[in-house]
Amino acid sequence: MNAYLQRCRSVLKSSINKIAVIGNESCDLDSAVSAITFAFHLQHSPKLLSPWYKPDTIVYPVLNVTRAELPLKTEVTFFLKRQGIALDELICRDDIDWPTEQALNVVLVDHHVSSLNQNIVGIVDHRPVEAAARFNPNAFKTIELVGSCATLVCRQLFSDGISPEEREGYNVALGLLYAAIVLDTVNFSKEADKAKPLDYNMAERIESQLQITEQVRSLHREQLFKSLVDARSDVSELNAYQLLLKDLKIISQNDRTVSVPGFPMAVQEYIKLPEWKEYLNRFATSTESNVVILLGMKVHPDGSVRRDVGVIPIDGTPLAKKIIAALHACQEMNFELEEIPCSENGTFYQQHNLKASRKQLIPIVKNVLSTIQ
Repeated sequence: MNAYLQRCRSVLKSSINKIAVIGNESCDLDSAVSAITFAFHLQHSPKLLSPWYKPDTIVYPVLNVTRAELPLKTEVTFFLKRQGIALDELICRDDIDWPTEQALNVVLVDHHVSSLNQNIVGIVDHRPVEAAARFNPNAFKTIELVGSCATLVCRQLFSDGISPEEREGYNVALGLLYAAIVLDTVNFSKEADKAKPLDYNMAERIESQLQITEQVRSLHREQLFKSLVDARSDVSELNAYQLLLKDLKIISQNDRTVSVPGFPMAVQEYIKLPEWKEYLNRFATSTESNVVILLGMKVHPDGSVRRDVGVIPIDGTPLAKKIIAALHACQEMNFELEEIPCSENGTFYQQHNLKASRKQLIPIVKNVLSTIQ
């Protein structure tokens, strides 16, 4: 795997035919490993890319984060290093001069709407299709509502077949995908209810491939999940500003911007951090946000989950009120929000529906923004 990643970096500035596989801008473990493993697979089994793949083509992964922000993705850096992957060999978003790479073909993983001007030739995603989504009719497309994008990548790997000559690299890839599935499904928690039958099936196929026996499966998953949650929650070196950048989605439409940072802690814990208000205002200025929606998720040692929400108006109190009203009125997904009395600026909620996540919240926010004149 490292030899493949080294080759990708070495040809980054060359003029050979290149295809980039890029995850979403939150660059969580699912997004990062989906990009790395799918690019690796497409390089060795390029059937899906047949219209765009030439004999000298290099397919390389891109982490959709700047090099400076990568250390904020603590569970990503932790697990990649644990799998023996050299972080210096990875390609980050700012390693590419996008304006000069207009001819670059791109595959999107873990998202299906992009602001890139490049030609989108493929999509693998596990979230609901956005109303504004427009697809290249010639691109390959897999969008299914499963617990993890890694599950869909894994199915493609097994469907195409694993090259015996690349067994070592594929074993690393499967280990990466397995970790993302376990983390994204909250270790197949019934309470979180993220896992679908395909998630279970792919995890079991990986376990068989990596010789994780049924006798140790449960303990292996528990230990892996705990290590990933601990790494994700290890924010001891991060201040309140860096936490806002750690797992961030930004939605812009009709001259309004809503930022949605996700925390590996409760929002109520975040607003007790030193200088959080000053950092939030600095963050809102840098992102030109009218509203900031804070999403907290704390995983307790017993595997139980707590979710809470904070809606902070920056210079958009009417917009914040519209978003809150839309969240309460949503028919497709009841967030079961219970307001928490708080003296801070903003409206704060305990979220009792643990199944509802940012994946369900973002379409609601986009719909509100679409109605603004």
